[in-house]
Amino acid sequence: MLAAVVLLGACGGSGSSGGSGGGGSIVLGANGGSYDQCQQSTFIPAFKKATGMDVKYGSFAYDLGAWKAQQESGAVEWDVAVVDASEFDALRRAGWLEPLGVSTKGMLDFPGVSVDNYGIASEIFSQVVTYRADKFGGDPPKTWADVFNTKKYPGKRMFHRNAADMGTLEMALLADGVAPKDLYPLDVNRALRKLDSIKNDIIWYDNGTKMVALIQQGEAVIGAGWDGRIKDLQAQTGGNVVGMSPEQAIARPDYWVIPKGAKNPEGARKFLRFITQPKQQAAFAKCTGYPPPWVAAFDHLPNKSSYAVTPDKLHNVIVWNSNYWKANRDAVTQRFNAWLGGS
Repeated sequence: MLAAVVLLGACGGSGSSGGSGGGGSIVLGANGGSYDQCQQSTFIPAFKKATGMDVKYGSFAYDLGAWKAQQESGAVEWDVAVVDASEFDALRRAGWLEPLGVSTKGMLDFPGVSVDNYGIASEIFSQVVTYRADKFGGDPPKTWADVFNTKKYPGKRMFHRNAADMGTLEMALLADGVAPKDLYPLDVNRALRKLDSIKNDIIWYDNGTKMVALIQQGEAVIGAGWDGRIKDLQAQTGGNVVGMSPEQAIARPDYWVIPKGAKNPEGARKFLRFITQPKQQAAFAKCTGYPPPWVAAFDHLPNKSSYAVTPDKLHNVIVWNSNYWKANRDAVTQRFNAWLGGS
């Protein structure tokens, strides 16, 4: 998601209340790239047509430093934003979120899709086995054990450098034979030993743009990819260049939130109630490639089996454990970074 954002309007908040059909506006925190483009082509025009309200983009909302500055100054820019699970936890603990007031009836039976009325899933994001179909299409990899099998699947591997949020250690343990039910608490030393076995073949990436470039250009031929980004790449290339397996998808939700002190919280709630309707969720899922967190949305998806998470395949998904990472993030990240640096 970390790419240049197209602004729909001036940055900054609006004091308009945005009553039914009465116009007004809300400011949406930016994520960037294709994610925001999908909001612009699905949620936003439909919401404006239904309510008369404008949606303007502000600055990027995934920066905790920006959140801190806005909360401490009282100059809150956004009315509503999407944040990842780790950022959500930090914002919730800091008391920087408003209650959403959005019904959760009909959401997927997936851990953490809503949290105490302060966060509601925007989509289910997964790390999936990703590979060059033009290289391994005859006998494609399916599991993380396959990703670590350099004899059967030779070539460079790609993994995200952020071990805490992107499942790198979980992948290593699954590849080493740990059952999904026994993953947590993570055996970090065992995971690092497994990563040692392919360390010289790993290319690390820091964002989705780099990840797509690595697999698209063939610099990496196998590894961990983001399901939505890979589905988008498959659509661009005809589906015969890059493949993915959802068999051991490591999944977690991202969250819609309303910042404490938002200038138009009622407008934000109105926006959330609108976009959580099944047809709106399905339209966004078709555009992003990420599964919607609402069961009824899948009734409007013609190829729902292509998504990494569906109501019918929740048992195949490994759920990223937010409670483990809340308690262990700093220590495990320090250990992983020391390993990465060679100490």
